[in-house]
Amino acid sequence: MDANDKTVGRFIDKSGDSTDTLTYRSDDSTKSRASGNQSSRSSSSSVVPLIAMQGAVTEEIFPKHICILPPRPGTATKSFHELYIPRHQLAQVFYPIQEAQRWLSLTDKNGKIHRFPLPTILPKVIQTRYVPKRHLPKDVEVDRRRRQYAKINLAEELLKAGITDDVLQPTEEQYNMLSEFAFPHKFPLSYFDDSNYDINSPEAWFELGVVGDERYPLPARAYLPLSRGLVSCRWVTAAVSAHDPETDMWTLTSLEDDCTYLVPKLQFMFFAENPHRYIQRLKAAIHERHKGEQLMLMELIVDCVLHEDLESTSFYTFKPIEAVLERAKISSQGKRRLRAEVNLVFERLMALYELEKFILLMPKEFPQFRNISLKDFLPHAFHVNFSAVERREMQALQLDMVKKRHDLLKATLFYCGGGIEAMSGVAVECQHIETMAIFVCTFSKPMPLVDFLQSQEAHSDNVATFLKVYWPQQITSVITVVLRALGKGWLDISLTNWPVYEMCKISRFILQVKFRMQESMQVLLETSLYTFSRFVCDPCLQFLKLKKNYIWTNNYIDTEFPYPKPVFALSIGINEERRVYYSTEPEEFQPLVMDIFKRGLEKTSGVRCVDAYVMTGLHFAPNLYILTVELIEDKFIEQNALIAECYGQAVLPLRAYARLYERFINFYLLNVNKFMVDYAAVHKPSSQVKFDILEHKRQKEEIRRILPAYITIGPFHINVDTLKQFLIKKHIDIVRRIFEYYVDRMYETNDALLERCLDMYNKISERPISIEHLYEIRDYALTVPALVDQLRADIQIMWLEYDLLDSFFYNLSDHQFVMKWNVYAWPHQIMQRLSTLKEEQKIDIEEFLRQHSSECAGFEERLESLNDEVQAFSLQFNPNRAQETSVDVKKTWVLINELEKVGQTLQYRQALFELDPLSMEFFESIVSSFEPYKKLWYACANFQKLEDATTGNPIVQLDMDDVWNNLMNLRSQLESSLQDFNEKPEIMEVARTFIKKIDNFVPIYNSIQDLRNENWMHVHWVELGQVCGNDIKYSIAMNYQYLIRKNILDFLPQVHAISERANNEAEEIRRAIEEEERRKQAEIDAILLRKQLRKCRRDIL
Repeated sequence: MDANDKTVGRFIDKSGDSTDTLTYRSDDSTKSRASGNQSSRSSSSSVVPLIAMQGAVTEEIFPKHICILPPRPGTATKSFHELYIPRHQLAQVFYPIQEAQRWLSLTDKNGKIHRFPLPTILPKVIQTRYVPKRHLPKDVEVDRRRRQYAKINLAEELLKAGITDDVLQPTEEQYNMLSEFAFPHKFPLSYFDDSNYDINSPEAWFELGVVGDERYPLPARAYLPLSRGLVSCRWVTAAVSAHDPETDMWTLTSLEDDCTYLVPKLQFMFFAENPHRYIQRLKAAIHERHKGEQLMLMELIVDCVLHEDLESTSFYTFKPIEAVLERAKISSQGKRRLRAEVNLVFERLMALYELEKFILLMPKEFPQFRNISLKDFLPHAFHVNFSAVERREMQALQLDMVKKRHDLLKATLFYCGGGIEAMSGVAVECQHIETMAIFVCTFSKPMPLVDFLQSQEAHSDNVATFLKVYWPQQITSVITVVLRALGKGWLDISLTNWPVYEMCKISRFILQVKFRMQESMQVLLETSLYTFSRFVCDPCLQFLKLKKNYIWTNNYIDTEFPYPKPVFALSIGINEERRVYYSTEPEEFQPLVMDIFKRGLEKTSGVRCVDAYVMTGLHFAPNLYILTVELIEDKFIEQNALIAECYGQAVLPLRAYARLYERFINFYLLNVNKFMVDYAAVHKPSSQVKFDILEHKRQKEEIRRILPAYITIGPFHINVDTLKQFLIKKHIDIVRRIFEYYVDRMYETNDALLERCLDMYNKISERPISIEHLYEIRDYALTVPALVDQLRADIQIMWLEYDLLDSFFYNLSDHQFVMKWNVYAWPHQIMQRLSTLKEEQKIDIEEFLRQHSSECAGFEERLESLNDEVQAFSLQFNPNRAQETSVDVKKTWVLINELEKVGQTLQYRQALFELDPLSMEFFESIVSSFEPYKKLWYACANFQKLEDATTGNPIVQLDMDDVWNNLMNLRSQLESSLQDFNEKPEIMEVARTFIKKIDNFVPIYNSIQDLRNENWMHVHWVELGQVCGNDIKYSIAMNYQYLIRKNILDFLPQVHAISERANNEAEEIRRAIEEEERRKQAEIDAILLRKQLRKCRRDIL
């Protein structure tokens, strides 16, 4: 409900009454509110109008219809009747605040959304429970102030107030890191901050960010460095997450650069604070800093004036001071010191008066001292808070201070200056120990775990050596040098009697030294323990709430766990086992860090007491040690458990981040050589090759863009650059190899095209060697135009494929560039050569025609000679010269085949020259007359070869069926030759002679068959030898000629008889074996039958 509404509903609760009064008033300055529940009905981000009626009026109480709505505009009166409704009749209506209304969402530069609970931006308003008239309710006032504060531009308001960067700087970080001359002012403003301007304590501020069990950061406007620089700062939006009560520093995360800073309260302002009040706070701090700088400058000027007279021994004489000193009962040395102090105060006062005169006389020379009062720089006396009443009470006690002093000196160890000096020396040595550290926590850069452990090991060894060796020696030296000079007394170190030693103060002094050493050792151990724990655990605290199934939700570059100073250096990579690994396994950090933490502290044990070193005249036990690690056992257990928990959780983000790189495993392990072999085998088109090149270039740029060189995950500084550069170089190498493959492929294409061009050109440019060759060239020339068109199309395709290389500005080699243009020019050269081809061939045709005529005449002469050779075979009929005659027949047949080819060639040329066909009748008659001679003498020669092969080869290797078939075939050829030469008895006699030889060879063939009988055994060879009268030794290589030499031809019938007898004996043996097998089978069947019968009988029983 707006403030301009004329009628606003209000609840007014009357104390003591049982009813609520619901009244409508015409009041422009009020808002609707429910009595007793003002704070619980506030909205989240905007004022939600409250409904005037919280309940419904039932018909039982109000039988008549009563209108309780506001009157129409223009009809309202100044006074209204009150309507009384019992409280229990009002319905309880709740308006729950939705989740979206309780949060403020801000987005940083990386797109990450930061959520802040609504109470963190609501101003603090303090009001009474009952709101006075004409005052706003608390929730309305809170929202009004929130809107007002949100509209204020802090930077502009600071400029209006004259607060610039020169005034705000240096910050504490700049003051600690940079030179004091880098800025106009000497001190940071936070040194002069007034905490009275705070409206909440740190605990109260962080309570505003608690929602359920979660604690959320608080939004603020902070004056922070720009991109972690130290020179320039600006006002940015930040999230406040923590506060250190010891240093009073606040932890802020900038939403501009996502970096974390430690700043004082004056350097930022919460959204819920009043900007004008914050500017007043800055002005007050600026004023106090100006006063402080003036005071410092004044002090410096005065100190410079007095510097030369500080060690002067001549003092001014002041009578009042001298009178007081005369009455005082102090030593002359004390009086001298008092005179020096009084003189120094006087000199300082005079210098201030002189400086004031210079300031008044020359104000332009001292502009920084304008409007300054000299009284602020005068020395002030200390205020004594000891009242007169207390002084009188002390005097009434009548204490004897001399006796008290004597008793004190008698009881204390420090009764003389020597004891104080000795213990002071011990304290100095012990304080030096307190400044040391067992662990190194100031590394300039992250280092690998191995180097970290080595550094800690070496440093802890040095500290342990100093504690065990040099520290007791130095303390002993300090004590003995001082106490030896005292000689005999309570602190005598030359005692040799043990009871005297226990009675003297020296024993208590030595015990006090032991306690002081233990105290320093405890300080050293606790400081080292907490320093090392904070050093290694602070970056890991953000891991403690991670779950076991944590998944990295950010990109590769932006870390989810930033830390300004990481501890450990790692590098990420991929191994051959297809696994993303770190140079140091994350699981190794927990045991190794805990081990070096434990061993570093344990090394300090075994520090000896100085008793034996100081009291050299006494004997002490050899195992006297001071307490070391026993003093911090509980703290060690606590911090050791924290380290174990932190580095147990630190594995989760490292493994989650490593899983992001699994997408690069296949490419990382890709064998480029095998990839290029497979790529070349596919032979992709140029468009696909171009796409592949562009894809690899895109992936290279993507890797260069999305992968960082380094990333910080808590305490780990991970080197990704090695893997990144490897992937980039591999993409570059693949692109280069694809270019090389494509260039080689284009070279092969060019070479093939060039070969086609040269082949085409050579074919049409070749000199014909015959008329056939000439007509081949002429026929080929007819196809050349079509081939040239196809060649031009292929060259055009090649030219387009070269555009791929041109699109990437690829530089071809000179040789390939020349080849490319040569191929482009070849079609024109081929067509030019084709145009001159016909004229050249006319001359060649005339030459070939004359050559053809001479070849025809020569052919006729060779036919006449061939005819004479054929007729000469009719005079050869000697059967004993069958082999020689067959050789002559083969030579003649070769000549006939050659002349046949020559005749076919001449017939073809006759047709090419368009002449009458060449007659081959004479040649055919010669061939037909030669065929009978060829058949006869070939058969005779073949029989002789067959006979020699049958008798000369081993008997076991002969194929008798093949021998018989060849033998019968030769006989049939010889019988047909008898019919061909029926008019030439001499030649017929040759055929009959060889037919008779074949018939005589048949008994030999039969005897070989008998010898090859499968039943022919060794005894039969023995029997054959006895028949022949010769000793026959059978072997696998034995041939029939061996048997002929053993006179087997005279006993061929006996050979056949032995073969038949061998068959009969084999048959008898086979029958006997079969009979024996039948008998044995019958016996076995009888035995089985008896067994079955016995089995059946047992079944019956």
